[in-house]
Amino acid sequence: MNSVLNPEAPEFYPHLTTVTQGGYKSVHKSIRSSNTLPSGTSYDLFKTFTDFNIVTCQLSENVVQQSNLIIATELPAVKLKRNDHEYNTEALIDTNDSFLDRININIDTTSGVNEPGYKFLKGVQAQPRISSWNHAPVIAKIQVGSTTFIGAKNIPRPQLNFKDTIDNSESLWVPKISDKPNNIKPLALNILYNDEGEAVGYEHPYKVELDLYHPPSYVLEPDTEEPPFPAPLEHTKLTYVDTEAQLDALVEHLNTVNELAVDLEHHSYRTYQGITCLIQISTNEGGDFIVDALAVREHIHKLNLVFTNPKKIKVFHGAECDVIWLQRDFGVYIVGLFDTHQAAKVLNLGGLSLKYLLMKYCRVDADKKYQLADWRMRPLPEELVQYARMDTHYLLYIWRMMRAELLNKDALQSHLLLSVFEQSRQICGVTYNKEVITESSHMPLYSRSKKSFNSQQMAALKMLYKWRDTQARALDESTTYLLPNHMLLSLAETMPRELQGVNAICSPMPPFVKQNLITIHRMLLSCRELPNEPQLYQMPTSIRNMVNALQTLSYYVHDISPEFSEEYDVNLEQAVDLYDEYSQYCAEPSDTALPVMSPSEQTIAYKTVVSDLNAEAKQFIPPFDRYRKYRSLAQMEEIKEYKDKEAKIAAIGKGNELIKAEVLVKLQQAKSQIENEEKTNIVKNVTIDIDESESLKKTPQRKRKISTEKVEPKESVDNPIEHKKMELINTNSKKSDSDVKPFAYKNVDYKKFHNDTNKERKQKQPKMKFKKHKK
Repeated sequence: MNSVLNPEAPEFYPHLTTVTQGGYKSVHKSIRSSNTLPSGTSYDLFKTFTDFNIVTCQLSENVVQQSNLIIATELPAVKLKRNDHEYNTEALIDTNDSFLDRININIDTTSGVNEPGYKFLKGVQAQPRISSWNHAPVIAKIQVGSTTFIGAKNIPRPQLNFKDTIDNSESLWVPKISDKPNNIKPLALNILYNDEGEAVGYEHPYKVELDLYHPPSYVLEPDTEEPPFPAPLEHTKLTYVDTEAQLDALVEHLNTVNELAVDLEHHSYRTYQGITCLIQISTNEGGDFIVDALAVREHIHKLNLVFTNPKKIKVFHGAECDVIWLQRDFGVYIVGLFDTHQAAKVLNLGGLSLKYLLMKYCRVDADKKYQLADWRMRPLPEELVQYARMDTHYLLYIWRMMRAELLNKDALQSHLLLSVFEQSRQICGVTYNKEVITESSHMPLYSRSKKSFNSQQMAALKMLYKWRDTQARALDESTTYLLPNHMLLSLAETMPRELQGVNAICSPMPPFVKQNLITIHRMLLSCRELPNEPQLYQMPTSIRNMVNALQTLSYYVHDISPEFSEEYDVNLEQAVDLYDEYSQYCAEPSDTALPVMSPSEQTIAYKTVVSDLNAEAKQFIPPFDRYRKYRSLAQMEEIKEYKDKEAKIAAIGKGNELIKAEVLVKLQQAKSQIENEEKTNIVKNVTIDIDESESLKKTPQRKRKISTEKVEPKESVDNPIEHKKMELINTNSKKSDSDVKPFAYKNVDYKKFHNDTNKERKQKQPKMKFKKHKK
């Protein structure tokens, strides 16, 4: 909406009415239509049809384009992506946070929290004081067209009047329960420890009672007649409980009924852990009750007498947070819960919200515009009172109708109904624990932002995050009120050098930032002085999604995964883990390793690693998943070769003994090669001398008498080479003498040799050519 908020302009009112009413109807219709789309297995089946894929792709494209147009007005840098559900979800969360932060700051500015305004003073209404702890509250109502803005100024902090001290430290949270009505096992607060021996919390005081819980028998039987429709709010009795006597009367009344509807209103913007401000209770016999939890906070534990009675059904809608808030603020626990939100899931309804259930079963269009109202305001405006009553007034009728549907859908069996009670019982078994800040608590905020920070920016983000949390604990304020998340990320990313930069980023500036402007600036400057270290590698979103998908095997239609493509990357990290596990089993045992396994145990251990690839596996593995795992195993060999190369390179740098041994072997081979070459040269020289001696023998020489005495050769000390030559000649002659065999001369045909020699001579003799000489 590009119009300027000017209530005095008459043309603005129709436009505002069109946006607020017509736009809300369009959004509601779109939500109802989207809830009717197939999901789960049905969606996989529909994806096999081409027409369905074309329609869904076009719808997705339209939704992304329209959402980007809306988001661009708040965060122009954020753009939704098609088929990237994880990124889109986180982007929408950040955008909603930015919207809500800006709305809260603008409401504070408009209502006069930061500075007084004439509109606020004009809208002040004098109303009587109801709560004893609240002194002179100032509430303003500003009417802009058909929209009413409710703001409050100078609301006293209710935490200051609590008799129990608010403990925001990181110490272990101790349950506030002092007595245990409706117990099977007496009250005992047992501390729970993790594997490292650290205390992580206390055991649920009603754990035994919840484990043994079974809904009453009359609940599992169908109603003989249809339940009566509740009367309108105007004709129903309303009781406002803000004193101990009124609370005691309420407990006595609840002891007489078997069913009651309960809901809570919570405030978390101006407190660290949160405060339960209202408790709404409705019964068929007594009407509607609104308990001022701020006024009778120290007495609400008396509700345990009713809330832990297993014979009474407590009907909630979306009780996950309500159960935690009751434990944290009052020490109240629930046994015998029925959650209509869980029942809507089991029935596969088109919507899961309370607004949808009110429209479906009661034909009541509930207005949820006060869902984020400040419930600390006293006295409560009439609009907020009506809103609070609507949450529980029709809830018992809805519970009756849903119970009948569960029994009819199950052919009058109680299996579906019991499944809802079982899910509700598990919700009751959750215990509250305080938030603990660690060294990596800022990482979820950083990962959702999709930003890329260097070491200086990460240090600034970590420092600001921890400092903000420490200040919020000390002041008992929420972290988003002191410094919103989008401002925290912008400060860490920009790290302005001047104070004007901090002012530009934090606009409109929260009061806490204005008070600590110099402190924030000094922290950012200190982070700028840190050395800029290289950034660590982060896994891309596509690979992270693939790793998560590979952790669980699933069956796809036509045995093809929806995300299949030719460019599908191999899960290298899983291959490395598989290789490391397999190398553990196949490695030779050492003294420090695990005990030696037998061959059968090694086979079993190996099969546990690659059981999916075993042909004898009982579970069916689709071909694509099998192919994907074989590709991972194929990478093992490459990884092994790569690791071997890395080891050799590291060994060269560190002077490994393996490389020294290789160098020594190379030197020894070179020496032996040189010696062999010298021997071959000697042999060649000896053979040359022998040839020369033979040639001398052929030449005519003077005849001498040969003496029969053996003459030993004289050793020449001066020439060792000649000595080696003579030794080689003697050894060769000895070998030749020993190798000679006797020849048979009697049966030899000498003519054969004679004819052959003559033929060879005739062939070799060339013909003589004579030339005539001219005279």
